[in-house]
Amino acid sequence: MKRSRSEVLLVFPGRYRAPDPQVPLQLLHVASTLRQAGYKPRIVDLRLQDYRSLDIGEPLFVGLTCMSGPQIRYGLEFARKMRAEHPRVPLVWGGIHPTLLPEQAAAHECVDVVVRGESELIVAALADRLAAGDPLGGREDEPLDAVRGVTYADEGAITSTPDGGLIDLDTIPVELPYDLLHLDKYATLQAGRVHMQTSRGCPHRCGFCYNTDFNGRKWRGKSPARVVDEMEALLRRFPHVKIIDPVDDNFFVDRKRAEAICNEILSRGIKVAWRANCRFDYLAKYDRDFVRLLERAGCMELDFGGESGSVAMQDFVCKDISAEEMLTSVAHLHEWAPSIDPFVSWLSGLPGETYHDMTQTFDLMDAMGRANPRTQHYGIFLYTPFPSPLLESLPPEFRPPQSLDEWGEIEVFHFEPPWHTRQYVEKLRTISAVTRYAFYPESRIDEHGPAFRAGYRLMNRAARYRWEHRYFGFPVELRLANEVAKRMRGFL
Repeated sequence: MKRSRSEVLLVFPGRYRAPDPQVPLQLLHVASTLRQAGYKPRIVDLRLQDYRSLDIGEPLFVGLTCMSGPQIRYGLEFARKMRAEHPRVPLVWGGIHPTLLPEQAAAHECVDVVVRGESELIVAALADRLAAGDPLGGREDEPLDAVRGVTYADEGAITSTPDGGLIDLDTIPVELPYDLLHLDKYATLQAGRVHMQTSRGCPHRCGFCYNTDFNGRKWRGKSPARVVDEMEALLRRFPHVKIIDPVDDNFFVDRKRAEAICNEILSRGIKVAWRANCRFDYLAKYDRDFVRLLERAGCMELDFGGESGSVAMQDFVCKDISAEEMLTSVAHLHEWAPSIDPFVSWLSGLPGETYHDMTQTFDLMDAMGRANPRTQHYGIFLYTPFPSPLLESLPPEFRPPQSLDEWGEIEVFHFEPPWHTRQYVEKLRTISAVTRYAFYPESRIDEHGPAFRAGYRLMNRAARYRWEHRYFGFPVELRLANEVAKRMRGFL
């Protein structure tokens, strides 16, 4: 088959038939850039499509995006098949993990090029090079070193070109190419929740977060009018939508921008609920008028990282928030904006953690419930070591993965920290399962399929009993449910 010089295949890795996949927003951004440059992108979501029966053709290149963990494993499965059946098609990897460890990724036999950072600024120039010649095959007149923001193997040596820079977010098209997706297969979208992005980056120093290296602790936001233009565009395309869900890491870095967005929503008469990620140290300092403005503009949920009730563990991960700020935040929501629900996630299994640290987290969670009965928790999740500043602080018992394949074997939320005893890790697993079943947000249950809803309601009562009595022994029912969930979500 003749290789196309205009078609580009973009791949979102994942387990085929994984439940409740989210729309791959990052691939829509890349596809939009390619279309603007005159190329014909296709998107394959491996969670929805069995690639073994797909007609791949001979695209100009295949682009895969991935985070650390199982996405790498599934991406490599696809890449190996591509390499065996279409050896002339370049395999281009981008996303968080390849950006953080580009040399390691580029050394893999199924990686021809790594795109580092924000692909929208790089992918068109890379496509032009690949279309004009064959730089991966040795064409000297079209070398890849002219493309910024890429890393690749050149005769056994790894070469990295200068960084590609940071995109002006307002230049990203308002209308994204949703026509490239099988929209009817995204249950969350069909249930009325749509995702968007209003900003990138975060200025804070949480040790477990990718932002420190990926964005260099820099934050940028779309202008308020541009954000609301996009909200209106989404509501025109998806009139059934009830909730708009920004995937920003930190929506509230610029308070004046957030305030302007709210006022713009109100002035245009937009009637839609929305949620956003926030920090407790921000909300604890906000005044009544600003919090009430959020509520009037449709904010119905604020998501926070609580991480731990232990000062020692907070210090270890450089979270820079206090228990007092957490309690003040949820109390302010209860008093000033009672329709805004606080949602909180927590960590366990950190090096040096003791069960006393965990009981401090339990007590803080209960105290937050008393300060605001609408406080909900995503759960207490076992820490998973990903590329981040914290990786350098882990005990010697942990050997960081040394290859792309090894990173693909890291089990997200199911990692077994070698610095703790097996008995303690098993207790943490039980605690994690209890909190997920006891506190899983009610508003999210209906967005899942009937199997999840039935299973959740079956487990909820037992989990609530365990939590109230701090009883985490003999977790037969929890282990069974956890194994089923892991298999459904592709962890096994």
